[in-house]
Amino acid sequence: MIRWKAIAVLSVPNARFFSTLAILSLLAPRLLAQQPASAPHDGINVLILGDSLALCGFGKRLDERFRKSPFVKTTFTYLACGTNPLSWLKDRPYTSIKTHCGFVSIESAGPGRAKELEDVYGMRRGSVPGSHPVPKIEDLIAAIRPDILIMQTGTNLFDMFPDRKTVNPHRHGPELRNYLVPFVAKATRSPSTLRKIYWVASPTSGRVSKEIQDFVLEQTRADIGHLATVIDSRPLVSYPYKHMEPDREHFIGADMDEWADKVFGIVEHDLSLQPLASLKPLSETAVSLSPPAESPTPPAEKKEEPLQVSARLIFKTPPIPVKEFLPYQEFLVGYVYEVDHVIAGEYTEKQILVMHPAYIGLRRQWLRYRIGRTYKLRLHELEGTLWKTVKSKDDSGLINLQPYIRIEDEAKHPENAR
Repeated sequence: MIRWKAIAVLSVPNARFFSTLAILSLLAPRLLAQQPASAPHDGINVLILGDSLALCGFGKRLDERFRKSPFVKTTFTYLACGTNPLSWLKDRPYTSIKTHCGFVSIESAGPGRAKELEDVYGMRRGSVPGSHPVPKIEDLIAAIRPDILIMQTGTNLFDMFPDRKTVNPHRHGPELRNYLVPFVAKATRSPSTLRKIYWVASPTSGRVSKEIQDFVLEQTRADIGHLATVIDSRPLVSYPYKHMEPDREHFIGADMDEWADKVFGIVEHDLSLQPLASLKPLSETAVSLSPPAESPTPPAEKKEEPLQVSARLIFKTPPIPVKEFLPYQEFLVGYVYEVDHVIAGEYTEKQILVMHPAYIGLRRQWLRYRIGRTYKLRLHELEGTLWKTVKSKDDSGLINLQPYIRIEDEAKHPENAR
């Protein structure tokens, strides 16, 4: 069930507090010292975007904090489960992508009011969320004209590392850059009104190694830190969380409120350091976000001829229980094949890593592949497909192998199958 509701969000100061000019004159210097710097016009317009972690309470709490601030004119919040930065762009293959595991929008609807749409797990017993188009940053900026953007993201990028523990900087660095730079480039392209971007990186994950989390944060700062304030969320809330889900990554309750409150405090303090109106829109900066010449083609533009091989299965990664990857609905597992010969295309390695869907729409896929059997496989590189940041597991330890996916399985992604 989708719930719509209007909520009053602006607080009204106690009238007696300002009852006399004498009291006001005594308090004014102290109040002004505590206030953030003046915002453009009569208040700032705030846009908040987030993924499934934000759906666990972070997004609503942060929206509430901004919406109650006397220095904020409007707040628009959109939270979509399973998203990565490219999901919010119109570029292929994400042009018409939908979220199937939870969506919330909270939109300003006049002074002191907001319109809310909520479709998440648990709204009815045994129910799962419906499908919702992921809003596009190009449309949101044009319609809302935000002054600041709060972008909470990163958890789903951990699935670029299927073994959950090892980093290959020469491969993962350019791949990660291709998920970050296109988003920020679009968000700051003229006539964008954004003056500040706050990039809220993930809190501690118990699902992947510290090495991976450090790498993603450092790479994010290196790639977009000159245009966005990157916030490391790990010091803001303690792990393990008090109310943690089986995936050891999602959590709810007081820890979520604490995280949101601290992020709000960081943003509020930063905005107090100088008048936002004095900052030029990011679209007017001279800094280029064009990928360097050595970077691979961005996923949205990548073209690839199919690879066909005859190969013998030598290793299978077992799937995990559904409860360990909820709220997501798809999950990949890594299979390793020994290449007998290449039928079409080019491939020089002796072994090949193929990611097979173990679950689609929470339904178990019966992978009838047997160790020692030889199969003919028609493959695409996983990079550049909608499966790239789907939850996954690969126990092979062969981190130097570029992962592939069967062309038949690529077409089974919920978006491709519609």
